[in-house]
Amino acid sequence: MYSLGTKLASTITQAQPACFGVRRQILSAKQKAKTMQGINKNKIILYIIIILIGTTLVVFGTGALVRAMASSNSSAISFILRDGAPTPTPFQPANMAGLLGEDGIPQPLFTPTPVPIIPAGELPDEQVNILLLGQDDYEERNFRTDVIILLSINPKHETVTLISFPRDLYVAIPGFWSNRINTAWSLGGWDLLKQVFETNFGIVPDYYMMVHFDGFKAVVDSLDGIDVEITQTLSDSCHMDPSGWCTFEPGVMHMDGQTALWYSRSRMTSSDFDRNRRTQDVIVAMAKKAMSRNMIIKIPELYGHYREYIDTDMPLTAVMKLMPMASKLKDFSNLRHFAVDSTMAYDWITWEGSMVLMPDNNAIARMLNEALYRNEQ
Repeated sequence: MYSLGTKLASTITQAQPACFGVRRQILSAKQKAKTMQGINKNKIILYIIIILIGTTLVVFGTGALVRAMASSNSSAISFILRDGAPTPTPFQPANMAGLLGEDGIPQPLFTPTPVPIIPAGELPDEQVNILLLGQDDYEERNFRTDVIILLSINPKHETVTLISFPRDLYVAIPGFWSNRINTAWSLGGWDLLKQVFETNFGIVPDYYMMVHFDGFKAVVDSLDGIDVEITQTLSDSCHMDPSGWCTFEPGVMHMDGQTALWYSRSRMTSSDFDRNRRTQDVIVAMAKKAMSRNMIIKIPELYGHYREYIDTDMPLTAVMKLMPMASKLKDFSNLRHFAVDSTMAYDWITWEGSMVLMPDNNAIARMLNEALYRNEQ
């Protein structure tokens, strides 16, 4: 037994170094694996850094090359880096229009490709074009001109023409992105709105007359109300009836300032085109009432009074020159009505979801040619 135990102990003693050797080999292998993983990870990070640096150098190098070629007269390839004609990107007119140019919001300063301007020689002599504007909020700097009507007075043809432009018409605004036409005034005042008409329609209005909606009500009330001819049934929400709903049937209706304003502006159940038609009807009713009270011959004394409600750059001397036309308007048979309607503009949704009217410039040009007697000397 002693001999057997001695041999067993001797065998175990001889085996222990071998086991420890195997263990050391395993630990060494694991350490080598971890070391390789670390090396591979560092290589990947190094490769990524090299790729980023290389990409950056390529971008800046390409930009420098393009700029050098653009500024070189000997380059075989030409680049235009400025004064280009980029395609304007639509934005949300309702939210952005009042902020343009404010609070550090950048604006691309480019001039859109203009519609050919109607040469002065192709329009009748002494024709006067006045832009009638109705503004929505007098207190706000970024108010909208929701009523836009070109009043064209033509002494040669002895006619007066009303041309309505929808407030949602999506037009190119020089120095800014394309936007609704009713935002132009808040972006640059009368000078910019004239540029908008020149750029998009080829005409430059001579003067403007702008009335705030509260001023509009005051003017109608100063006439003791007006009699408006309603040609189509209108049903819409209102504040004038306890029910909160008003319905006007076809016929002649006497309106005070508040009612006339509601009738002109209402469009929840109709459209911008319908509202333009109703606004023209109200303007005609106001003109008829003024004529019936011989207010035309009192223009010199009324000019100062109504300046409280009406903002204009038209001097009294220019108004007086048009007084001979008053006698031609007594029966209103020579009053002509035109408008940018649904055949000249179609519904469009900007990429941010705003509903606008996209103009057909060719169709609008044909209408303006007729309305302004172009080439009818």
